[in-house]
Amino acid sequence: MTRPDPQVPPAVAGLEREVMEEVWAHDGEELTVRQVLDALNGRDERQRAYTTLMTVLSRLHRKRLLDRRRDGRTDLYSAVLPREQYVEARAREEVDALVGTYGDVALAHFARRVAEQDPGSRERLRRLAGRD
Repeated sequence: MTRPDPQVPPAVAGLEREVMEEVWAHDGEELTVRQVLDALNGRDERQRAYTTLMTVLSRLHRKRLLDRRRDGRTDLYSAVLPREQYVEARAREEVDALVGTYGDVALAHFARRVAEQDPGSRERLRRLAGRD
């Protein structure tokens, strides 16, 4: 079994993903547990508990997705990577895993999906791939 590359950030889903999106939305600003909690609870019917968010933020810190700084009795969190760098690293890892596992079949599916895109989307894909 292949070990994960320690340079590639781990995938996040569910509440971890929501928390990361909130942290990224503040563009490098340090946030408290309360600030993240209030933001998430303010836009969703589901009300999370303070301790739940504290646990999620701590877990994201252990996964090296968040930096944590203590100010008195308050922990302040910020993203280790900007969202764009995180997405780029995760996409590269996922595509490499698909191609490594499924080879040409995966590439054929990617090619079909690209062909289905409108011309503007295909042009943006070309630019993203570095083929101006």
